[in-house]
Amino acid sequence: MEREYFLHQIASHRILSSGFCQDSGLFQGKMGISLFFFIYARYVSNHWYEEFAGELLEDVCNGLDINIPITFVDGLCGIGWAIEFMVQSGYVEGNTDEILINIDSKVMERDLRRISDISFETGLEGIVAYVYTRLHTPRVAASSPFDADYLEELVCVCKKHKIAWTGEQYGLQSVWVKVLNSFQDISFERYDWREGLCILKQQGV
Repeated sequence: MEREYFLHQIASHRILSSGFCQDSGLFQGKMGISLFFFIYARYVSNHWYEEFAGELLEDVCNGLDINIPITFVDGLCGIGWAIEFMVQSGYVEGNTDEILINIDSKVMERDLRRISDISFETGLEGIVAYVYTRLHTPRVAASSPFDADYLEELVCVCKKHKIAWTGEQYGLQSVWVKVLNSFQDISFERYDWREGLCILKQQGV
């Protein structure tokens, strides 16, 4: 009962304060908050929370600056991955090959050979997580959102840094666990939506 009350308080707090959030990212911004509300809405079977999550997602998509960094923590890879997660988890509908075409193109512009940061949050692993998820998107046509030259370069760079990028460790659910583990390393604010997501995961949602 205490847990349910705490989750409700998180939701109420975020509804009141989300209008002040200017960040669009997954780890600190509207994309992460939207994901919290989609998952919480399913947990409590409340359609109103789902509508609120949809409004936040629409705000992110309509106001997205395609020139922000491609990082996972606060940039395009995290935002794009979250959209893919929402679609594949049944929270929203849509063709992600169409929705994410601009993000895919922007990701391919990054010169992988010059990356020195290999971390998940801000470096190569975050790019790998996004690309792997996009390549394994269920699709009718056997097409790839990334060209052959880019993928070949990614394979070479991953070998250089000993990243087994074809492994299931970058599958959708594995990356979701990585995201939540990263949240747990954060000092939560009072009624922090990231703590709410960790609680919901513990509940098997």
